[in-house]
Amino acid sequence: MFKLFARDTRGSLGIGMALGVTAMIGAVSATLDYSRMTNVRASLAAAVDAAALAGAQTTEDKLSALARQVFDANFREQAAVTSFTAKLIKKDDDDDDDGGLEAVRVEAVASVNMSLARAIGFTSAPVRAYSEVVVGNDSDIQMALVLDVTDSMRGTKMDTLKSAATNMVNTMFDKLKKSNQIKMAVVPFGEYVNVGKSNRNQPWIDVPKDSTTTEKVCWQERDVTRTYNCRMVYHEWDDWNDGVVTRRSGTWQECNHDYGPYYQKCDTRTTTLQWDGCVGSRNYPLNLSDANYTITRAPGVMNVNCPPQLTELTPSRPTVLRAISELSTSGNTYIPAGLTWGWATLSEAQPFSEPGNGNRKSQDYLILMTDGANTMSPTYPKHDNYDAAVSDT
Repeated sequence: MFKLFARDTRGSLGIGMALGVTAMIGAVSATLDYSRMTNVRASLAAAVDAAALAGAQTTEDKLSALARQVFDANFREQAAVTSFTAKLIKKDDDDDDDGGLEAVRVEAVASVNMSLARAIGFTSAPVRAYSEVVVGNDSDIQMALVLDVTDSMRGTKMDTLKSAATNMVNTMFDKLKKSNQIKMAVVPFGEYVNVGKSNRNQPWIDVPKDSTTTEKVCWQERDVTRTYNCRMVYHEWDDWNDGVVTRRSGTWQECNHDYGPYYQKCDTRTTTLQWDGCVGSRNYPLNLSDANYTITRAPGVMNVNCPPQLTELTPSRPTVLRAISELSTSGNTYIPAGLTWGWATLSEAQPFSEPGNGNRKSQDYLILMTDGANTMSPTYPKHDNYDAAVSDT
């Protein structure tokens, strides 16, 4: 009987399939619930970051309450928060002469309820996140403010940009702990950036000479011999200005004309090439690089308009605030121009070689303020094409 039972394989496939399906369900359940945990962890981390940043801006007695308020406003996942702490801690810093830096540390734990994984015995799982924001950091700070001053920023947007930039500059300088701790650059951008006419002969830029040429130009012309059927005609059209469309209308006189025979007419025309400090882009891929300017120079672009001259890194608050207050709008948007030259102001290499402060630590920041979209694209060295997708890339 036993030998007969051992040789009987009927139903063995069903048993194997049942075991396989169970394992497969377990694997799928674990994958789906793990994805859920990943989403909660990402949301938890973002909320903790926001809470720590907020806590670093207030006093120690208000730290915990404000941090929790900001955390709750940012954490919107359907997961129970089982632990939350926000406190001021001391951070060891061997390079600091003031006994170490202070930091706000925020930690949170959330419990994620399992769904499909319950079938294999898991009902919930914890996810954790923490963030630290240094308070009163004594590192040197170099910051480039890259500011959009194009026509689409005209009016309220430019007023808001100036106000926001001014407030940030004053906030940063008010927190100084030592001399020359903060240096700022201001880089207004439109279709181009203005590096200043005084830099014309620097080894990192290539600018043609200003010139004036006069030449004789001839063309075919014919005169009107009769004008008739004059009438007032109403027109409507879209006026595009840096990507912003305005619907316009107007009425003017239109007439029919009869013309005489063609004849040649000549005149002298004068062409002037003048450089006003505007720079274009080096050929790709150097337009994405902050290197080798003394080998492949930045191209000066003639006869184009650009914003006021950029302000190189300076520890002078009045200089930075003056540069912001004097901004005005003009031209179209090419954001990469602002980013390129904002980067250059922070770099220790050419074009702008900024000396450091000895062995003191330094942190670099670039802040771009813009209302949004590119409207121009490069033709190298100019930015006079309209393929915004190229510029976005």
